[in-house]
Amino acid sequence: MKSILFCIFISLVMNAQTTDTPESLSFKGRLLEKGTQIPLKDVSVFLLPLKLKTQTNTQGDFLFENVPAGAYQMIVNVSGYIKLEKDIQLDADLKKLKYYVEKETYLSFETTVVGQKQKRDQTQKTLTQEQFLSMPGSGGDPVKAVQNLPGVNRVQGFSSQVVVQGGEPKDTAYNIDGHNIPIVFHFGGLTSVVMPEALEQVDYLSAGYGTEYSRATGGIIGLNTRRPQPGERKKKSFFFLDNLKMGGLYEGNIDETSDFLVSARGSYVGLFLGAVAKGREDFNLTVAPEFYDITAVYNKKLNDKQNFKVVTLASRDTLAFVLKEPLKTDPAFRGRFYNETQFYRFIPQWTYKVDSETQYTFSSGIGQNQIVVDLGEQYLNIRSNVMTLRGELEKTISNTWVSQLGIDNFYGDTDVKIKLVQPRSEGGVSNPFSSSEVKERQTRGHLVNTGLYNRHELKWSDWTFIPGLRVDRFRNSNETYLAPRLALRYNLTPTWMLKAAGGRYYQPAEAQEQDKTFGNPDARAPRADHLTFGFEKDFRETSASGLTWQSSYFDKWLDQLVVASFSQIERDGILVDENYNNKGRGRAYGIENQVKWNDAFWDIWLSYTWSESFRWNDRVAKYKHQYDQTHNFNLVAAKKLENNWKISGRARYVTGNPYTPIIGGTFDADNDVYLPQRGNFYSQRYNDFYQLDLRIDKKWIKDEEIWTLYLDIQNILNTKNTESIEYSYDYTRKEFISGLPLLPAFGLKGEF
Repeated sequence: MKSILFCIFISLVMNAQTTDTPESLSFKGRLLEKGTQIPLKDVSVFLLPLKLKTQTNTQGDFLFENVPAGAYQMIVNVSGYIKLEKDIQLDADLKKLKYYVEKETYLSFETTVVGQKQKRDQTQKTLTQEQFLSMPGSGGDPVKAVQNLPGVNRVQGFSSQVVVQGGEPKDTAYNIDGHNIPIVFHFGGLTSVVMPEALEQVDYLSAGYGTEYSRATGGIIGLNTRRPQPGERKKKSFFFLDNLKMGGLYEGNIDETSDFLVSARGSYVGLFLGAVAKGREDFNLTVAPEFYDITAVYNKKLNDKQNFKVVTLASRDTLAFVLKEPLKTDPAFRGRFYNETQFYRFIPQWTYKVDSETQYTFSSGIGQNQIVVDLGEQYLNIRSNVMTLRGELEKTISNTWVSQLGIDNFYGDTDVKIKLVQPRSEGGVSNPFSSSEVKERQTRGHLVNTGLYNRHELKWSDWTFIPGLRVDRFRNSNETYLAPRLALRYNLTPTWMLKAAGGRYYQPAEAQEQDKTFGNPDARAPRADHLTFGFEKDFRETSASGLTWQSSYFDKWLDQLVVASFSQIERDGILVDENYNNKGRGRAYGIENQVKWNDAFWDIWLSYTWSESFRWNDRVAKYKHQYDQTHNFNLVAAKKLENNWKISGRARYVTGNPYTPIIGGTFDADNDVYLPQRGNFYSQRYNDFYQLDLRIDKKWIKDEEIWTLYLDIQNILNTKNTESIEYSYDYTRKEFISGLPLLPAFGLKGEF
């Protein structure tokens, strides 16, 4: 009996002890960046008041073991993030939870770029994704942001072209990942043909650019796609919607070595233009202007040495309207107008890094371009199948010598059907269509332009020498040219660099300029000699914020320019119109300055270009070029505010473009129309251009998503900037036509 009582006593004591001792539990969770859901790895997590500490793993997971049940406070304090203080009630029912840590600031679309692209060309100016997405006056567009850089001329109205350093629009070439594309802007120049968030950066190359590119005497605009990088999240996406367009992007992992992204956009700006045109009796917008584009990128890491990437791009623009009444100056111009421009590219890219000294890159651009213009009885239909080919071997010969040997080829197969009037045009003023001959042609042609380049980079002390030689072969005109180029750099100090570059450049004459009906088969490639020199100074020293300054002088001598001719020549024993010849000459020169200031709250860019551009030929004495702009000033400023507000603005001033005045009209009785009498070519100017733009962004950061409301207003003061002149039928009266009015883009963006 005593034994039984003793056992009962011991059992009661043990039960009492178990009840009094707190239960030991495990506390585990996952730490993620708020909004983007990126795992935060190697981050310290504290548990108070026990003063326990642990670290997150690569997945953001953390674990505290053998913790008594009870009330605690979890603390996460990471640089660049808002301190997280979370009350925790630890008990047996608490499951593994996700905890979100908010960043101090957020980009427009979270993108992690591994490494940094090498900037080979010292004339190259680069805008990163973060910069062009948030730059005011550009609507987040990369190419419109480039127009804020020094040396880029302002184009008139809704132009979809880029003019570099006093050149012609046709003197600028566009490419994506190094491969030529026919256009870079959609209709009206409101947005470029590639989704901005699919790009890593946009490059602008001007006077003195290197041997890797050619066929452009003005400059190069290069769009560079980024590799899909969903990272630890495995997938991410966003969409946007505003009053002009809508679109979205999705990217994700396929497996451990391959990723993809796909984006698409469409516009409905034509709905607004259609509403405006609806009340006009003389004008009917039958098909509103619209555009679509699709960008897709696939990336596969084959092994530690090889990488394979494929980019697919497609773009389409359409516009149609009917003129019920003829133009004031041209009774022949009325009726239907339809325009369609579309192209696509498929670009496979292969990189093979043999070792630390040798690397091969190879890529091809395969696609089609099509332009359709329908004017009723007149039309233009051009369809081209194209293939571009690029390859390069880069070899590090020594610590001071790196060499590249590459090819850059273009092949085209074109069908042309054309029946168009060819009005006489001089000084930027065309005669009425009624007074001109209609020409018709149907042809099929082949275009082959091949290029070979060799570039060297030699370093000696504080000097860097970059000599290069390029050979271009234009088979259609049976021309072969050598184009030597040289660049120099000298580091006065680690933060102060002097630079210079120069060389010779060619671009083939355009197809219509060499056509036997519309042009001259003997037309040859225009030529340009470039020289530029200047400096770059970084006043920040070792600081992350402060002032930088770039300044340079450029000078371009142009000859063999293709210009209109009204003479007749003998060809194959027959007297025919010459149409074009190579007797044009020109020069453009100027000084460019760009000053940047950035700190934790401000980002300020100041660009100023002073320049002059001239042209002349055997018939016309030296005159100011159509795109001569003496002063071009851009001030862009952005201010980060609390609670994820951001406000930014752009102030722009540009000297008015020259134009040729019409001093009267001469009646053409045969065609019942007046012909313009031109004054001195480009002897007058439009009024100077002024514009102020404003952008406001507000972000709301949720645990697993980010919402952004934005308002981007171009020409907020609704300044009436003159872009063109409309004349009466007999040229006795004229009316100045203003360009872009106040244009707001109000929209919403969601990131997931």
